[in-house]
Amino acid sequence: MGEPKDSLALFLCHESESSLNEDDDETIERSDKQEPHFTTTIDDEDYVADLVLKENLRFETLPSKTTSSSDRLIAIDWILTTRTRFGFQHQTAYIAISYFDLFLHKRFIGLQKDETWAMRLLSVACLSLAAKMEERIVPGLSQYPQDHDFVFKPDVIRKTELLILSTLDWKMNLITPFHYFNYFLAKISQDNHSVSKDLVLLRSSDSLLALTKEISFTEYRQFVVAAVTTLLASSSTSSDIRLTREEIANKFGSISWWTSNENV
Repeated sequence: MGEPKDSLALFLCHESESSLNEDDDETIERSDKQEPHFTTTIDDEDYVADLVLKENLRFETLPSKTTSSSDRLIAIDWILTTRTRFGFQHQTAYIAISYFDLFLHKRFIGLQKDETWAMRLLSVACLSLAAKMEERIVPGLSQYPQDHDFVFKPDVIRKTELLILSTLDWKMNLITPFHYFNYFLAKISQDNHSVSKDLVLLRSSDSLLALTKEISFTEYRQFVVAAVTTLLASSSTSSDIRLTREEIANKFGSISWWTSNENV
């Protein structure tokens, strides 16, 4: 039997807005400013090992479903463009794209010719949820950029947010490469002092967002993505741009938890 396909419109008919904030059409400014997840250091072995364990447990339970690569690229382009427009942090966009991927792995939406709007609506709702998780200043729902082809009222976006929340079982605090960047950077810095820490973190963040167009959040462990991204970002010459599995293992093989997870 083929993969069941459901219309997003059909799902939305069954969702209630009662759990969502009715006032989120206005800009919200929080006093508890959200900081980037660059928190781990070389001394956080136990904490990082625990993150990896949690990540592996969640990764193994993911179902395997796919959506059109062109639809996904259009959605990512919109999220990245809107991130720049609002001045959101890199991790906000990455988390939004991760919500998008996780949602479509759990609920495959079959698009008809007149339903391409569904990908845009999902993009808006995923970025809105990520902004609420990560940003100090959160735009109102009506402030998200729209065009003549896709105009969504705040109540429709709210319903889609609730659909995403229920589909992901309200587990919105994701483990991402940003949690590991400082840790791997500290490891690399022991041997390489030619590139500044801030520059490596910026390069890593930029590279990570570019990488979302090539891989899905559900395809690789986030610590692996973080390790590779940080290694590439710390390279001072273009000759270092290609990395083999063996080179990565040689670099991080001394980490106790890496050896037991390198084949996952």
